[in-house]
This record gives sequence, structure tokens and C-alpha cells, in this order.
Amino acid sequence: MRIIIGSIGFILLLMGCTEKQSTDPLTHWSREKQREVALKIVRYSDKLAPRASHSTKFNEEFDLYYKRVAEDYVFMWIKPETDGGYYFLFSRPAKSITPMFEGIAGLLKLSDTDSLVVYNEIFRTWKMPDKDLRERGKMLFDRMAARRDLSIFYPKASGDKYIEFPDGRFSFDIELRRWRDNILYDSTRIR
Repeated sequence: MRIIIGSIGFILLLMGCTEKQSTDPLTHWSREKQREVALKIVRYSDKLAPRASHSTKFNEEFDLYYKRVAEDYVFMWIKPETDGGYYFLFSRPAKSITPMFEGIAGLLKLSDTDSLVVYNEIFRTWKMPDKDLRERGKMLFDRMAARRDLSIFYPKASGDKYIEFPDGRFSFDIELRRWRDNILYDSTRIR
């Protein structure tokens, strides 16, 4: 009986360790692959390069700018989906007097040739110290990957502690792959 209970306990322990490891980016992508993915998403996740527009941001003249920006992206957690997609949360330095970071989380899917097929930002966090982003970000990431409701962490419900966007006014447009102001978008559609 002790052997059976011990075996069950060992199996449960292994399952717990596997679950923790399953979101470690290095278990899914090498550092090189992480850099490649960051380069694929940076033109959607970051501000436009100086003198670029949404229609020109893929021009070769802006490659160096986006490459330098992508170097600051750090994938904190990744969780593969059965359809080939990946939930992700990466951090990047935020503009601030004191060292602060922001997290960007969502779902992406790459084709067999590594083209970006799906890019959906589900939320962006407020600027915060790295320690806070690791704690709050992990909780938010786990909820997102489990497809649980995140609205209780939106600004109207929790202020400036967790999620900055979406916030009721700004939402992510999956087709355009960028955040849009719903008030401006709705007013231009009415005309």
C-alpha cells in the first residue's frame, strides 16, 4: 500500500513540475527562435519607427530600428495550444524615470514556414517594476491561457495595478493587428 501511495505521490509531483516547466519559453523555443519571433511581432507590438506609417513599417529602411527594439523583448511565459498556436507574455522596458517594465500578452500562430498567421494581443499591463510584473503577469498569463475572464483586472475594476488595455475605449483589432480607439473608430464608421 505504501508503494502505491508513494507512486501516486511521485506521479503527482512530476505532473506539477511538468506544468511549471510547460510555460518556460526555453522548453518550446530556443533563444534564437525567441529572437526570430520577436522580430516578427515587433512591428505590431511597438510604436512606429520614426517616419514610418502603418503602410510603410515593413519597408527595409526600418529594419534596423525594429531589430534594436526587438532586442529588449523578453518572453516570460509561453504555452502551446493544440492547434499550433502559442499563448505568450513578454516584457519590455517602459519609458519611465525609474526602471519599469510592461507586459504584452496574447496568442500567436506561425505557419510551417514560420510566417506569422495569427497575432492577437489580449492585454497589455501597466508599467511596473520587474518583480511586480513577474508576480502579476504570471497570474494574468495563467488566467489568459486557461481562457478565464480577465475583465476584473481591467482599469475600471482594478485601477492601474494590472491591465492597462483593453480598457473599454481601446481594443485590439486582430485583422489590422493593432490597438484601436473605439470612440474614433465608431465615429468614422457612422459618417
